[in-house]
Amino acid sequence: MSVPADDLSPRIRAVSLGRPDYEVERRADGSIVLRARAELGAFPERMTDALVEWAAREPERTLFAARGADGGWQHISYREALQKARSIGEALLKRGLSAERPVVILSGNDLDHAMLALACMYAGIPYAPVSPAYSLISADFAKLKQVMALLTPGLVFASDGQQFHRAVMTAIPDGVEIVVSRHLPSGLSCTAFAELAETSATAAIDSANACVSGDTIAKFLFTSGSTGEPKAVINTGCGAPIRRWCGRRSRS
Repeated sequence: MSVPADDLSPRIRAVSLGRPDYEVERRADGSIVLRARAELGAFPERMTDALVEWAAREPERTLFAARGADGGWQHISYREALQKARSIGEALLKRGLSAERPVVILSGNDLDHAMLALACMYAGIPYAPVSPAYSLISADFAKLKQVMALLTPGLVFASDGQQFHRAVMTAIPDGVEIVVSRHLPSGLSCTAFAELAETSATAAIDSANACVSGDTIAKFLFTSGSTGEPKAVINTGCGAPIRRWCGRRSRS
């Protein structure tokens, strides 16, 4: 079947484009720098500002959902998430956690992981999500031990106490608080995650949140360590300035 030549011609139409408003700097090394003249609009100072906003605008809307043990959906609304973030954040503040004593999360994604991460960001306390493989697959826990030595955590979380029992016993230094969601292991002192969530929030957590800025360390993300030891990458924006943490480490 032949196709008319007109149908093969390119479809061209006029498109309206905005007129860019920028200044051009041509440098001696040949580089060209473009700078927009328009000022940036207002933007949230903290990552958790959106949580606060939507807890007020749509308090019952679902923020997180996951299948429970019975197969049914478990939901956390914006209102509940903000309440839990403030309560857990209060509990973390009371423990004196900081960039020098951050939170380390050993287990994978679940609702408690999400709430602990939000609480850390709300309180301005860095956290580090560590690959579960370091705890569940490794035979000698070498990488997990390296992570512990680098971060010197003040609190370590694992969703299942029995599943992560061997890793905790082998790689977590003495004196570090262990928090688990379920299956508290016998013979090991642990804190139930529910205990953190039941802490009464006070003005202290909101004062801590007000101090969070774009320079605050939100979390440490680790490289895979495929070519050597895992390395921590600082993510900001979530309160201690980066230079303070880096300065401490560079002197050690």
